[in-house]
Amino acid sequence: MPVLSERLRLPIKINVTNWKIQLLCLFLATDIGFILLHLIEGHTPLISNINFSLQKERGYSDIFQYIKEYWSALLLLFLAIKSRSILYLMWSLLFWYLFLDDTIQIHERLGLFISIKLSFTNMFYLRAVDFGELIVSALAGLIFLTAIGITYRFGNRLDKEVSKYLIKLLFALGFFGIILDMFHIMIQGFKIYYLKALIAVAEDGGELVIMSLIVCLLFSVTLQSKKLIKE
Repeated sequence: MPVLSERLRLPIKINVTNWKIQLLCLFLATDIGFILLHLIEGHTPLISNINFSLQKERGYSDIFQYIKEYWSALLLLFLAIKSRSILYLMWSLLFWYLFLDDTIQIHERLGLFISIKLSFTNMFYLRAVDFGELIVSALAGLIFLTAIGITYRFGNRLDKEVSKYLIKLLFALGFFGIILDMFHIMIQGFKIYYLKALIAVAEDGGELVIMSLIVCLLFSVTLQSKKLIKE
């Protein structure tokens, strides 16, 4: 008993030196969890709640994605204010747009309006509204990336390095969220069930993973920026 009591008094040491990796692993584990729940819901009788599907608008995985986009926009706004960086401000505005686009469906609503006004027709296995959505996404991307490109030269070394990572991750997000999404729509008329299921998982699961990488990067940069300011 004395030995046990001696052990209980010892301080518990937790290794937090690799907290960035641990945070990323936590986010990725949640993403993988949502992907597995999607597969269980869609292909087994164990779960019958459609909210577990990755393709359900405002489903559980979508809400988690909204939170990551919101955090990313907030962290970038914090960096913009603390470091007085207009480059971070432009990035923050971009992620605020992504957050609002997902939550209130900006490109879907404007895409439908444009497709009706311009009398688009179905082509290349895509619907008329898909072309309207592509136009809205392309214009939004052009506006924000142009603003980021202009302000890039005013950023310091850290700002520019972070922007390089964000650009790569943003294009990866576009690949999963736009290109794979369009391809998924194009193959809907074909009897290739397993390919369509695979593309659906790759599309929505890929978006989840990329946003996790982005928000973990921004958490890391925010804390590093706070240390630099104190010094």
